[in-house]
Amino acid sequence: MNESRKRPEDWTFFNAPLAPDRAEGRADADGSLSIRLPSRRACAWWEREIAVASRGVRFRAEVRVALGPDETALYNDLAMLVTWYDPARGARKGVPFLRRDFVRCADDGAERVFDDVLEVPDGCRVARVEIVAKWHRMDVEVRGFAAEPAEAPPPRVVRCVVANPHERKSVDWRDEGTAAAAAGWDDPAAVVAERLGRMEACLDRIAAELPHPDIVLFSELFADTGTPCPEKTAERVPGGPSFALASRWAEAHRCHVAMNVRERTDAGTFHNTTFVADRAGRLAGVYRKATLTSGEYMSGILPGDDFGVLDLDFGRVGCLTCWDNWFSETAKFLRRKGAELLLFPLAGGAADHMEMVFPVRSVDTGIPTLLATRQGHLPSGVIGRDGAWLAKTLEDGGYAWADVDLAARVRTHWLSVGPGDGDPYQLYLDESRPELYERQDLRRPRR
Repeated sequence: MNESRKRPEDWTFFNAPLAPDRAEGRADADGSLSIRLPSRRACAWWEREIAVASRGVRFRAEVRVALGPDETALYNDLAMLVTWYDPARGARKGVPFLRRDFVRCADDGAERVFDDVLEVPDGCRVARVEIVAKWHRMDVEVRGFAAEPAEAPPPRVVRCVVANPHERKSVDWRDEGTAAAAAGWDDPAAVVAERLGRMEACLDRIAAELPHPDIVLFSELFADTGTPCPEKTAERVPGGPSFALASRWAEAHRCHVAMNVRERTDAGTFHNTTFVADRAGRLAGVYRKATLTSGEYMSGILPGDDFGVLDLDFGRVGCLTCWDNWFSETAKFLRRKGAELLLFPLAGGAADHMEMVFPVRSVDTGIPTLLATRQGHLPSGVIGRDGAWLAKTLEDGGYAWADVDLAARVRTHWLSVGPGDGDPYQLYLDESRPELYERQDLRRPRR
């Protein structure tokens, strides 16, 4: 089923009926399709139906784009959409359908390349393909469209583990900042060693009880929480005792390990840093907490300056630390950068945030979350794409784990697509308006 061999007249061109400016479309004998949008007040598309007889379909096309002189970026305003029809209802517009998907794409200079394998819904025999251009002055040429039978996308299962050793304070929290709070810290290295010993015991329990974990996450600043002398307990990354533990265990058990530490750099700066050791015990990358609390920045901790994504052997992983994740835009930045899994180490917070706010981060990005706390009254665990807890624990020294399929999607009825199921993971990216975000004046408004 190679649709690039079909006649160009199998495609039909449409202008959005209410758009004030009309676009032009042309189908050439070689199968290429053109769209000319005269202004930002136009929307048009090419459309056709294809027969479906396989469990998966690979959609491909190369698109040359020439933007008008008043345009600077295309963003997501050139898209390929696939609507899968329910044979019981018929394959025509206006009836409920099974699902609507965006075909993933990548930009290469002046070209946008669509290339994606989509799973065919059960029972579907007909799909509608639309190549849509909107809201930019531009000329578009589509070449080499193909819709070919393929295997359904294979699962990409990651065994995710959240370790749960608890914070144990030797003094009441109301004594923080007093001489009593320094009790037990006469030998800071001994305190850190004891904390690392409990982390190692948790890791060894995981190794004994759980086959083949892929990644283990610990909570925020577990090794030196409560220290009155952070200048003595801050660590190099790599080079410190936390990384040494993570590296040794990761290599021995062929598993990624993520820990959060107070980092001290060779330049003498201090950061709240999450690092990941890969399966060979090497440093896979670091994330420095970008949204600091007042207590952190008033102590001299410096923020990171980006929301980065790490490429691990099983997928793309983002990290937000504690206060970072109270701001919904941070998780969305990571999704825009391609994150497929979110690491979320934190010290603690209000119980209602565990049950409401943080699950919503997974809902509005479509990203599963590993959440690690260090306080005994709060759960640690794994949250799925739909905000449901896949696993959680309150056990001191325990752990929670779940197998997460990064290729799976949790689709939701209607959303923006009409009377069918849509994929939030794609829709919240492909139907957002990033050009508007860049124009916002974020200075504090005058009252």
